[in-house]
Amino acid sequence: MFFGSTPLLGAKLIWKTVAPPKVRFFFWLVVHERCWTADRRFRHGLQQSNTCVICDQAPKTMDHLLCGCCLARQAWHVWILKLHLHISVPVEDETAIGWWLSSRKLVPKTLRQGFDSFFLLMGWMLWKERNARTFNGEAMNVLQLADAIEVEATQWCLAGNNRLGLLLSFM
Repeated sequence: MFFGSTPLLGAKLIWKTVAPPKVRFFFWLVVHERCWTADRRFRHGLQQSNTCVICDQAPKTMDHLLCGCCLARQAWHVWILKLHLHISVPVEDETAIGWWLSSRKLVPKTLRQGFDSFFLLMGWMLWKERNARTFNGEAMNVLQLADAIEVEATQWCLAGNNRLGLLLSFM
């Protein structure tokens, strides 16, 4: 049944990462390109435009939301500096999963599992911000989003994510 199939980039790592099941399932949908972004709704004729609700500059794909949007890049910049990581901020045309897998190689081995959890956390929070803007008309600026990410990360640590706690201890 699986003869000749090709594995999806990062799919196995998603399920090994310590994160709530709903977040891992969300990223499973991201890898399979099954999230209902503006671009996907536009392709199915469900809306008039496919532009990003946050930056209004590019088609809203998951790669754009997680890495290419100006809000996402600014949030990544804030957190990369906070965590003293020696990785680059994602660029606009880079895939989110590709950036994650290449960046995790630059993180020290002892912190990689925490970085994996943090990547899923950031993606989850960016998705929640997108939903708040799209459906509730609410918007946070970058610093408010960074604070919300810190609160969520603290909750994940209190729930037992020790690897993420180790990464956050470098703040």
